Amino acid sequence: MSALKINSQSYYADAVNKTATELKIKNTMAAPRISKVSLNIGMGKYDNKQKQEIIKYLEKLTGQTPKAVKSKMSVAGFKLRKNELVACQVTLRGKKAKDFLVNLVFLGLPRTRDFRGIKSTSFDSTFSTYSVGIENTSIFPAIGFDIPFNFGLQVNVSFATATKDNVELLKNLNFPFKK
Repeated sequence: MSALKINSQSYYADAVNKTATELKIKNTMAAPRISKVSLNIGMGKYDNKQKQEIIKYLEKLTGQTPKAVKSKMSVAGFKLRKNELVACQVTLRGKKAKDFLVNLVFLGLPRTRDFRGIKSTSFDSTFSTYSVGIENTSIFPAIGFDIPFNFGLQVNVSFATATKDNVELLKNLNFPFKK
């Protein structure tokens, strides 16, 4: 069995070109494009040691230092104190975003338990952002399984323009939509 060898730059360029030809767009700059990929992890229910492990995991996964999001005020009903670490986030652009999409589509999502596809309706109202929630982040084999607890991850794919053509771009990027 041969290894999967995909160059993320050519993978993305081929999908954009295929989308442009399918939609009969003559100017390649008018074709739908991905501007950024944002990853968010909510860490409200974990203790400080677990929060630091989650930050290290996200840093290994993306190759960037995550931004720590702290609470702005205390809320007694949620047992939340001011300046407590509640989430971390990373914004990927350019080659790192394309590399993460290859990792997500070809390695991560197919490893999900009982995977039957992702919803094609998870766009916002203007078709400018597509969102995917991942319940267990151990689906990424490049990182490993050394974290003893499970946590979720929110992936948001943002587009340069807000059109329905963005759905076709994701289909050409081999996103495994439900049928």
